[in-house]
Amino acid sequence: MLVLGTIVAVLAIVAVWANRQLLNADNWANTSTALLQNSAIRTAVSGYLVDQVYANVDVSGELATALPERFKPLAGPAAGGLRNVAQDVTDKALERPLVQQAWQTANRVAAERFIAVAEGKSNVVRISGNTVYLELGALVVEMGKRLGLPESLISRIPPDAGRVAVVNSRQASAVQGVTAALRGLAIVLPLLGLVLFALAVWLAEGRRRVTLRTVGWCLIAAGVVTLVARSVVGQRVVDSLARTDAVKPAAQATWSIGTSMLHDIAWAIIVGGIPVIVAAWLAGPMRAAVGLRRAAAPWLVERPEVAYGAAGALALLVIAWGPLPATRSVIPVLVMIALLALGVAALRRQVAAEFPDATVSGAQASWRERVEHARTTMRERLAQARAHAPRLNAGPSAAANGAGPGGVGSPAVAVSPGERIALLERLAALHAQGVLTDEELASEKAALLRTGEPR
Repeated sequence: MLVLGTIVAVLAIVAVWANRQLLNADNWANTSTALLQNSAIRTAVSGYLVDQVYANVDVSGELATALPERFKPLAGPAAGGLRNVAQDVTDKALERPLVQQAWQTANRVAAERFIAVAEGKSNVVRISGNTVYLELGALVVEMGKRLGLPESLISRIPPDAGRVAVVNSRQASAVQGVTAALRGLAIVLPLLGLVLFALAVWLAEGRRRVTLRTVGWCLIAAGVVTLVARSVVGQRVVDSLARTDAVKPAAQATWSIGTSMLHDIAWAIIVGGIPVIVAAWLAGPMRAAVGLRRAAAPWLVERPEVAYGAAGALALLVIAWGPLPATRSVIPVLVMIALLALGVAALRRQVAAEFPDATVSGAQASWRERVEHARTTMRERLAQARAHAPRLNAGPSAAANGAGPGGVGSPAVAVSPGERIALLERLAALHAQGVLTDEELASEKAALLRTGEPR
């Protein structure tokens, strides 16, 4: 079931991508705009538009007509030179927002017609005439105007100039069948994958946590396989379509941009598998996981609103961050929130069984005891350090008088400058850790400076 679920997950990723990319006019138009914004693709499009102008207007003949008789032989070379200039002008024009808006509109109209034909909802044409075109005639006319061609020549450009067939009548029936399948598969395959994974976990009695962790790795594997397949298939597609090296950059950019949504969906699946693995680890017997559950048990059991509130705050942070397109869509976000709520509920049941006596007040008392224990330990270590500090006789006069820093009869102590600095640093560290109060630090420091060692 895990293996079958992974295969279904890969197919589901492809089905969802195809459904969103091919059967959504807005996504199609947005992707087309992104294509035109790529320099390699824009160069190929500008070349195509200039070719359409030259194919429908006899530029060389018009130049020959306008030139004097002795200069007529130069019409051909002049037309060729003008072609290069025309492509540069067209390429710069395609960068303009108004031209890109016209390109986006043309692609949206073509997408709407394609979807209507693919779904069998086209009332304009019959099945024998179901040919969908991308109409770029307006751009061809615009390029002619930008090249300074007279209106008399521009009017000769036929209406079908720049018309690109998207799907023809012979392909219409096949496209309709594929479209119906995509609509269904984009819904059925993701649900089937979830059912297979859930059933695998449910059947794995006694090892469900390990199986859940494996499900997370299966999701990651499905995303990685999709990304690798995208790269391998993309190279084959580019090699088959790009007959020359000149158009290969445009073909590669087209594949990369056209499958960018597939890339995003695959990464969403990979990122989605990570919390599953973390959840399985958190429910496991590892010492760190048990320690985390023990620390969180009082709030999970006694204060569920705190647990759900923390989970909700984490979800809001991820949504606000939006690291993936899926985190900016309603349905994936709702699924994420539902799974997070189920995970918190399962964790609450587990810690309630493991730590039934856990209370918030008990946890707070335990923390206070730990802090006090840490303070006591530090004081003991300080006392041990004082006891092992090097002691040197201050001299015969001090010994004869029986006076010393420890009181009457104790030997005087002389501390070297280096030892004194080390003791001062130790006192400062203990004060920073909260072991010594401000008053205790001042007293110990004064005693050290006065007698050579802390009290």
